[in-house]
Amino acid sequence: MVILTVALVSMAELMAITLRMQQLGRNQTTASRLAQDKIDELMSRNFNFAELAVGGSLDADVASHFDVPAAGTAANLQYRRRWLVEAMNFGDSVMVTAGNPPVVTNTPIAAGTTRRVTVRVIPLRNDRRMSTPVDLVTIVRCWPC
Repeated sequence: MVILTVALVSMAELMAITLRMQQLGRNQTTASRLAQDKIDELMSRNFNFAELAVGGSLDADVASHFDVPAAGTAANLQYRRRWLVEAMNFGDSVMVTAGNPPVVTNTPIAAGTTRRVTVRVIPLRNDRRMSTPVDLVTIVRCWPC
């Protein structure tokens, strides 16, 4: 009887850990999806929009460079998104992989047509079920320029 009790208590603890890890994974996926959604939104705009003006911060809220996603599920309200937009200078180059087999080449960037965007998704609650901040970095070209 003692062995059965010990086994059942161990199983209960294992179930609690499993549920916590499942929630952490779901929240990490939500944060990654929110970062990708913001990248997609920014890529659909040209550089005349305030959201793509050079500036912003990943550590503080800066006007036109942060939001709290309100659309969709209640899970979205648990996060804040901040983004940093950096101008890429003429002469900078980007590693481009293309072909089969893949070939990596340095591709030069034309002045004023490309910006590096970093989106950070930050959980508003700090508990064991929430993920750490998620960063997503991409390069955005001006359409049309």
